[in-house]
Amino acid sequence: MSQVFTKLFAFSLIFLLSAQCSEAADKYKPGRHYEVLSQPVLTRDNSKVEVIEFFWFGCGHCFTLEGSLTDWKKELPSSVDFYRYPVIWNKMVETHGKLFFIAEALNKPEIIDGVFSAIHIQQKMLASDKEIIPFIKTYGVSEEQYVGLINSFGLKNNVKKADLFGQKYGIKGVPTFIVNGKYAVSGNREIGTKDLLDVVDFLIAKERKQ
Repeated sequence: MSQVFTKLFAFSLIFLLSAQCSEAADKYKPGRHYEVLSQPVLTRDNSKVEVIEFFWFGCGHCFTLEGSLTDWKKELPSSVDFYRYPVIWNKMVETHGKLFFIAEALNKPEIIDGVFSAIHIQQKMLASDKEIIPFIKTYGVSEEQYVGLINSFGLKNNVKKADLFGQKYGIKGVPTFIVNGKYAVSGNREIGTKDLLDVVDFLIAKERKQ
């Protein structure tokens, strides 16, 4: 009797563990938590898992996510190639995108934090030079330096590239993450902003297994 009970217990335990593993593996599903792109896009380094974030400084969800994203980036392994593109939907959004590329060119990530704070906390839209020049000066960037960067070939090329990639991936909302040129992750009824990076991590792990 005890042997039968032991076998039943062992079988039940194995079944339970298998069910838990299956549940974990199926935690995020295509069509609900992420989308599978109909046409995969080549990544810039096929030896790594690529993650691109598309964002806009004026997006409240992007602002909410920024702190978590900063911490998340610090923990990324070298096998993950992460970078960002601002969306270029209209003139004001493009202006904000230029501020991102200025921050990148000057290697001043504090400007990125400052733009988010100016828009969402101080209620300054930074939509014109009249607002931007006094703002950018607080980060040690002169008006001449700002004008030079805005009109530079490098910055104009980066804006074109961001626009091209946004169109290529069909970005219609932000924040959106593209994982390895195959999957798109954005907020919906199934997942909130706070869950986006969990889904991205799930897809990174999925790609690393292949």
